Amino acid sequence: MMKNLSSWASVLLVVFLATSEARAQYGPYGPPGSMSLRAAYRRGYDANVIWPSQFVPAARQGIYSTYAAIVNNGWRRQNLLGDYHFNPDTNELTQAGQLKVKWILTQAPAHRRSIFVQRAANQAETASRVASVHGWASKMSPAVGPVDVNDTHIVAEGHPAGAVDNMFVGFQKNQPPPVLPAVSNASDSAGN
Repeated sequence: MMKNLSSWASVLLVVFLATSEARAQYGPYGPPGSMSLRAAYRRGYDANVIWPSQFVPAARQGIYSTYAAIVNNGWRRQNLLGDYHFNPDTNELTQAGQLKVKWILTQAPAHRRSIFVQRAANQAETASRVASVHGWASKMSPAVGPVDVNDTHIVAEGHPAGAVDNMFVGFQKNQPPPVLPAVSNASDSAGN
């Protein structure tokens, strides 16, 4: 009887060790393909209980990365110097370009102070524009430090500052004076 009991104990020990190794390797349901109906039901139940929480982090990350790309492109467009910011003959910054560079380097958030220069007709003109921005920014203040200037393929959609100014000045000059309409008689003003 004792001999029989010890052989059963050794069999149970081997089964226990094999099961704990399988659990460590494959989880509580065993290796794929060897799952019992009860284990399959339990796995499906567990997946349904936590649904959709397992998909939320990936969905959030997709939204965050899309939003980050939109924000980065918006700041690149905001900090873009186009053709109207440079003198066409010398590729030096115009007054509008100098003001925009000054705004970027002093008012934009510190991590958004990269300047983007629209590419010119050839590489030499583009390099001249970038050098002009570097030169003017270094004259601004020694506290500004090195300026990050990049050329980009984005086209600045804008108009010369003089044309925009003329449009607003012309609009203001041609506005009619604000007056109330004249009342024709006393009964009309009383609402009768």
